[in-house]
Amino acid sequence: MPVVDASVVVDWVAPDSDATGAARLLLARLARDDETISAPRLMLEEVSNALLTGVRRHRWDGAAVDEAFERLRLLPVDVDDARADLDRAWELSRRYDEHPVYDMLYVALAERLGEPLITADARLSRKLAARGSVHALGDAGPSPV
Repeated sequence: MPVVDASVVVDWVAPDSDATGAARLLLARLARDDETISAPRLMLEEVSNALLTGVRRHRWDGAAVDEAFERLRLLPVDVDDARADLDRAWELSRRYDEHPVYDMLYVALAERLGEPLITADARLSRKLAARGSVHALGDAGPSPV
């Protein structure tokens, strides 16, 4: 039951996401293997905001983003909202040079579930590489073929 962060999910739903890119291949593999995918509730807001930012920056049009938002709502992701994760995220943020708490929420959830965190955020994966439980998207396991 891997935990995925918003950087991965945006690549799953964005209007111009690459159907053969690492994120979409990961989603296909997880679906094929019938794996449960988890994320903190914040992921929904983060991805929604990224979609709206894409419209404001004229990257995508409104209709395309509305379709992407619908794909987001239909994703088979178990959304978790445990208050204790915020406390742990705060501790992790303080330990890792005040790295943003919202990123550390994903780490805290993965830690609590005893599962890996998969991220496309290179800065986060580099910062937490020594933990061994945070995987860069391309290193998230074998391809689905």
